[in-house]
Amino acid sequence: MEQENSRTKHVKNTIALTSTIALLGTSVGVSHQVKADDTKSGDANTSNTSEATLAKPETLEEAVLAVKTTEETLSEQKQQLAETNTNIAETEGEIAKLETAKEEQTADLAKAEELLETYSSMSEEDLAKSIEKHETELEATNTELEKATTESQAQAEAVAKQQETIAAEATKADQLATQLAAAEQKVSDLNTMISQPEAIVSEAQAAKEEVKRISDDLAKAKADLATVKETVSQQLASDLAANKAALAAKETELQKLQDGTATAQLNVAGSNTLVLPKDYPIEEIKKLAASGYIGTAAYNDYYNKVASTMIAKAEPGAAMNQYVDIPEDLNRVVDPDNLSQEVQNELAQFAAQMINDVRKQLGLVPVTVTVGSQEFARLLTKSYKETHQNTRPSFVYGQAGTAGHYGVGPHDKTIIEASASTVGLRPNDDNMYENLGAFNEVHTVNGIKRGIYDSIKYMLFTDHRDGNTYGHAVNFLRVDKTDPNAPVYLGFSTSNVGSLNEHFVIFPESDIVDTARFSKTEIPKSGQVIDRSASIQALTNDIASIKGKIASLESRLADPSSEAEVTAAQAKISQLQHQLEAAQAKSNKLHQQVEQLANTKDSLRTQLLAAKEEQAQLKANLDKALALLASSKATLHKLEAAMEEAKARVAGLASQKAQLEDLLAFEKNPNRIELAQEKVAAAKKALADTEDKLLAAQASLSDLQAQRARLQLSIATIEQQLVLLKNLVQEKQRLRLEVERLNSMSETRQLLNQLAPQAAKAGVGSELVATGLLVSKVASAIAKQSPTSHSYGAGAASHAAVDDNTQRAVQAGMVMLAAAGLATVKLKKGSKKR
Repeated sequence: MEQENSRTKHVKNTIALTSTIALLGTSVGVSHQVKADDTKSGDANTSNTSEATLAKPETLEEAVLAVKTTEETLSEQKQQLAETNTNIAETEGEIAKLETAKEEQTADLAKAEELLETYSSMSEEDLAKSIEKHETELEATNTELEKATTESQAQAEAVAKQQETIAAEATKADQLATQLAAAEQKVSDLNTMISQPEAIVSEAQAAKEEVKRISDDLAKAKADLATVKETVSQQLASDLAANKAALAAKETELQKLQDGTATAQLNVAGSNTLVLPKDYPIEEIKKLAASGYIGTAAYNDYYNKVASTMIAKAEPGAAMNQYVDIPEDLNRVVDPDNLSQEVQNELAQFAAQMINDVRKQLGLVPVTVTVGSQEFARLLTKSYKETHQNTRPSFVYGQAGTAGHYGVGPHDKTIIEASASTVGLRPNDDNMYENLGAFNEVHTVNGIKRGIYDSIKYMLFTDHRDGNTYGHAVNFLRVDKTDPNAPVYLGFSTSNVGSLNEHFVIFPESDIVDTARFSKTEIPKSGQVIDRSASIQALTNDIASIKGKIASLESRLADPSSEAEVTAAQAKISQLQHQLEAAQAKSNKLHQQVEQLANTKDSLRTQLLAAKEEQAQLKANLDKALALLASSKATLHKLEAAMEEAKARVAGLASQKAQLEDLLAFEKNPNRIELAQEKVAAAKKALADTEDKLLAAQASLSDLQAQRARLQLSIATIEQQLVLLKNLVQEKQRLRLEVERLNSMSETRQLLNQLAPQAAKAGVGSELVATGLLVSKVASAIAKQSPTSHSYGAGAASHAAVDDNTQRAVQAGMVMLAAAGLATVKLKKGSKKR
């Protein structure tokens, strides 16, 4: 019964929640989930833009893409139209030129034909008369030409003289204008003195103070110049001394290189060493190693007893030792995952030298790098990379990790044991063979050597950090338990797994189980062979450069006046000197005015009257000069016109003379008929060529105009299509939002259907189910009656808007109906209880 009441209460709460959702506008859902792209636009009347020919996008994304593509096409078409309009304008210009040429050539042909016709029918007697006539005309023309030339020259001389007159008058007018301005200023000053004597005195005092200020600034600037010169000279001298010192050092270095051999074997460790603090805890480390395997209870118990003592004795070594870069290794870039055998061996020898520095101080046998130990290290790092790629392993003891491997922390025990077995070693070593460091990310030989150095330093002196218990130090300082004097081997390689990792494998001879497989062949100590010739050349270049700098510095030191700081200080002095001159002139003028103020006002008024008279006279003179200048300019214009007219007459007579000379030469030529015929033929050919070009240009213009018409029509069509596509995008966006809303309503309806059985058990079944069915039917009717359109024109948009409004109105009614139905159910149930 309790369970039944609880279920009824749950149904009531759910119904109440559903009613609230309905009243908030969620509305009635349809009977299935609708996807946005399932809703198609309905068929519409064909528009005047031939919608049927358009590829109608089915989805919103396709419609957006179609808009973009159409806009690009429209842009291209408009660009083509602009180019076509340019070509039309150019072609029309060409046609205009050809038509003008055609008219001229037609006239030339007519003249040539007339000439041929005239002289073909002319008798010898008429020809003689014509020659005599033309000779007379030529003689008269020559006479007129000489006279016209003389007149033209006279006109040119008159123009030049008038221009000189105008220049003089303009100069005089400018002088008068300057004098008038000075007179006007004098009148203004006298007026001020008479009306505002206090202002003159105040201004004169201010001008005097300004002169003093600028004088002080100038004096300071001159002092600053001396200081700047001294500072610049000191800096130049300092730079010179530094460069001379650098030169001496470079020359010494060069001499050392030249005294040696061309090549040399470089020590792999450079100047790096490791020094132990005097109380280094070797005895504690030996006892720690003898207590048991690293990490066992016995090992940890002993470590906890002596930890503070070990730390106090070992830790000072960290501050005592610092890596020193090896210059020759700084730019030797390498791939940590693919070291060459030579580089791997060099790095192993570096590690061995650092470890043996410490072992020697402790009286331990040195570690030895062999072919077998290097093979072990190389195989191990290769397996790390293949298994773990770029992720540093982090094992939990006793639990399987990556690829089912086992290990401790970053040490992959599965790989270590497999690699050891492969090269002929026992798989299980007391200390798991490997020390692993990660102290540098610089992928150069120098960077890796720094990482090796810092790893060894960390493991020997501060191996209590990060949860360690000096196990790495135990491993580096181990000896063969069966024979402390037996060899101990070292292998080294690198990997780039998660970061740059330095892998040290160190083990005693007793770990070798397959002597035929493990090679004890010692790798000879090696180093980078360096070629000193490049260094010698570089030093030679440096020395030459420094000598050039020294010569320049000596020259600059001898005459520092051209230095930027000095020239800037000198420029400031020059500027202040100009300012001082202007300020003094102003101050002197005002001082004179102050002195004049001592005179009576009557005297000042007399001066003012005289100044005004002078001003009036100067203005009258200026007006007269300007009027004269204007008159002279008008005369110049007339003379220039007469000169141009004379030049034109000379040119016309010269042309007439040339024509008469050509005509006489033609008449006196015995082959004149043939010449006339050739002129006619040439004129006809020129005219024919021009007509051909004109026809071609007109045809081209016609084609271009047709092309323009096609482009204009195409652009108009595309613009209409673009409008339709943009309408379609808006419709698709609206439909997508509507679909999302309908899907939400569908979920509400499904909830009502799910609640129906529970509501029935609670006594509200029939009414709620009836209401739900009614809502479902109306919603389905709405969905079926919503017309879909495959058109995307303006008509479709307006139709969709009407349909949308209708749907919203009906759906709102259904919501309220559903709410009312639920309320009725509740009321009935309440009345039954009563």
